[in-house]
Amino acid sequence: MRIIALQRRSFIMPEYQDIYDIHRNLTGKKVIRGGKRSAGEYILVIHVLLFDQQGRLLVQKRVDDKTNWAGMWDISVGGISQAGDTSRSAAEREVAEELGIQLDLSDTEPIFSFRTKNRFDDYWMAVIDSSQKLTLQPEEVELAKWVNRKEWEELLNAHVVIPYTFQWILFDLFEQNFPGARLYPFGNPKRIEGAVFDMDGLLIDTERIVKIAWEQAGKEYDFPEAVDAYYHCVGLNAEGDHAYFLKRFGKEFDYDGFRGRARALAHEALADGIPVKEGVKEILKMLKSRGIKLAVASSTREVTVRDELSRAGLLEYFDVVITGDMVTKGKPAPEIYEKAMEALGLDKSVCIAFEDSRNGIRSAYRSGIFPIQIPDQIPANMETNALSWKTFDSLTTAKDWLLSSGLLGGVNE
Repeated sequence: MRIIALQRRSFIMPEYQDIYDIHRNLTGKKVIRGGKRSAGEYILVIHVLLFDQQGRLLVQKRVDDKTNWAGMWDISVGGISQAGDTSRSAAEREVAEELGIQLDLSDTEPIFSFRTKNRFDDYWMAVIDSSQKLTLQPEEVELAKWVNRKEWEELLNAHVVIPYTFQWILFDLFEQNFPGARLYPFGNPKRIEGAVFDMDGLLIDTERIVKIAWEQAGKEYDFPEAVDAYYHCVGLNAEGDHAYFLKRFGKEFDYDGFRGRARALAHEALADGIPVKEGVKEILKMLKSRGIKLAVASSTREVTVRDELSRAGLLEYFDVVITGDMVTKGKPAPEIYEKAMEALGLDKSVCIAFEDSRNGIRSAYRSGIFPIQIPDQIPANMETNALSWKTFDSLTTAKDWLLSSGLLGGVNE
């Protein structure tokens, strides 16, 4: 991939992928990476599992500001097959680009392949010398390490690995050369005793207003990246927000001025009232009537959370309020949900979380709680769908499903 840097902006030469039919025959068509494909059109994605002579697996941790799967651990190498690639040449190229290792796969075949809605995935495996020097891509990968079976399973149990359904059997594939039957079950709670809610964009319709405020402040500060930055920062607390700006735009950017102006514009727009999202009071009343303990876990500061919930007529429903200034590490770290469950006096196995943002879903998933996704300003994607226990288009739909689930105690409305 060729990258040309001009001041703060980067221009990336487009990558094209070959289109296959359902029988995995090349169609002669190509599509730009990430481009829309019609029904019956497939691309090829490759993954490489690298083990060493001691039977350890090489894993990588993605950087915290990646668009998808930020801060999560992944298997050794993965990427798309570019136009003209075979599966083998794509695997060898990705290993060279991501790790700086020249790998020869000429005498082997993928250990397994599968087809999903619009792609084929090939999984390759190789044994390499763990003493080889790795050349990582700092903009993509924070660190890499070798893990044994126990260490890998500890990462899986901590919910910090990108969730492939077959991830528990990787060491069986290596040791026995055939797939085992044990799959990673996200599972279901036997019952629900607690529910934790994000606030902005879920309970109150503030994310839409904040986005408009960022866009307006961006125009005033000659900052065309404002809306894109907003999408990256949804769900972060003040410290995480600032860290993102510092890393992406540098110290020369007037962060305090821009954020102060955006905040003032949002406060002005909310001065006449706090808009409540569809179905909020109905689901809160239903849960309270059944004895479910309720908490808020918001990245916003406590004084603002309590003020806005009070003005919206929602504060009275909640037993616990945990906010961004009460934790050391904000979303997507799990601390805010861990504190909420601790304050409720409940185990994660009986708690659900309602979230609208990518960082919020990541936080909830990593805490071990059961995340329910209600997308708002940012549509659901492959990552958030995989990390979510359930996904609904509104809290009204979620309420109706919960009532029919058999997981709630208490009395009928």
